[in-house]
Amino acid sequence: MNFTLAEFAAACSGRLMGPDGALDSACIDSRLAGPGALFFALRGSRVDGHDFVDPAIAAGARAVVSEDRWSTGVVLVGSVGRAMLDGASALRSRIRVPVIAVTGSSGKTTTREMIRAALSPTLKAFSSPGNLNNSLGLPLSIMNMPADSEAGVFELGMSAAGELTVLGGVARPDCTVVTNIGTAHIEFLGSREGIAAAKAELLLQTRQGGLCVIPVGEPILEEAASRRGLEPLRAGRGGDIWLEAEGEGFTALPWGVPLRLDGFGPHLRADALMALGVACRMGVPPDLAAAALEGFHPMHGRGEELAIGDLTILDESYNANPDSMIACLEALGERRGRKGAVLGDMLELGGFGRAAHEDVLRKADSIGLESLILVGPSFRRASAVLRLTPFSGARSWEDALGIVRKLAGPLTLLVKGSHAVQLDRLVGALVGEGGCSTGCCTR
Repeated sequence: MNFTLAEFAAACSGRLMGPDGALDSACIDSRLAGPGALFFALRGSRVDGHDFVDPAIAAGARAVVSEDRWSTGVVLVGSVGRAMLDGASALRSRIRVPVIAVTGSSGKTTTREMIRAALSPTLKAFSSPGNLNNSLGLPLSIMNMPADSEAGVFELGMSAAGELTVLGGVARPDCTVVTNIGTAHIEFLGSREGIAAAKAELLLQTRQGGLCVIPVGEPILEEAASRRGLEPLRAGRGGDIWLEAEGEGFTALPWGVPLRLDGFGPHLRADALMALGVACRMGVPPDLAAAALEGFHPMHGRGEELAIGDLTILDESYNANPDSMIACLEALGERRGRKGAVLGDMLELGGFGRAAHEDVLRKADSIGLESLILVGPSFRRASAVLRLTPFSGARSWEDALGIVRKLAGPLTLLVKGSHAVQLDRLVGALVGEGGCSTGCCTR
């Protein structure tokens, strides 16, 4: 962490009550506190971190950041959440290695991990763990970045305008990657243009003259990059980097290296292309970066392909928006053999929801599915647009699981829906019942 208590207190305008000392890590969960840790006693809607100060100290935490007085070992602040941002921002000023920030409507976590993998042949890169991408997760990631890291790859999420200005002001990236502009969170941002403008906030917080990797054909992102004096690397056909189909695989251009991935879906290829672009601009030889990406395995719910008995599950259960739904259905349509899908409602679409669900079902109706299971009221209401595809409605993942159990194989089955629909639990139940012959399943 390379910070002392006194330095942290000064950075967040806090009052140190107790002795100074070196800090090794930061946490908001008292169970993760250990020697040298700084515990942030956050007040939440259901849990107050101040109730866990004593367990954190007992576990060996050096001190606590608190809004209340304690006997000793406290940095007293007006807002624990604000102190996290201020402390992380001060610590970011001491980071002398490249910092890469990843945002986008979808694919952030996968792209973040692909960048780390692509850098690995020549650089020891740290990436923010899990989904630590908000005003709590980003500061924790920065504060817990190992001192011997040679690059930092951080994920930044948002659901409203202004959030990436704040987070970007803390991360201050040397390179920003915007995976895509979709319709996630359109309920709060009003239009695709509003979403693009919100993503562009991060470009304006990127180091002057730094690098940005953006999708081709996004004028709002292009304008923001130009205003900030960034070097744009446009990904996609007609851009600066792109993919060409070659036999059973793809070639990444302009480098001319083969790109082979272990996973399902065109979005994985797009994410890998961006990761390759970042790595090459940071000095990793293209062939080594591409070879490292070949060994990348998709995370649970983000493009895993699981063999369970006669079923081949294409597990996209982590989350969904209209763009990623349609892309996955298009990829499913290219598969040979019998095909089906379990689709869960897409959330946070506001007034765009009805049309978006209908558009997805029109695509599903065009790819020759033998079976379609719709989970949730939005898809069931939109089902009137189906003309060719037989479907079953389900109120929950448990209901959908009962229907899947009756499907006859062999069958390739796409499973995708918003996280709150819990289709990941359906996949987990199938894995638990039938086992997984891929050798990579740890559910």
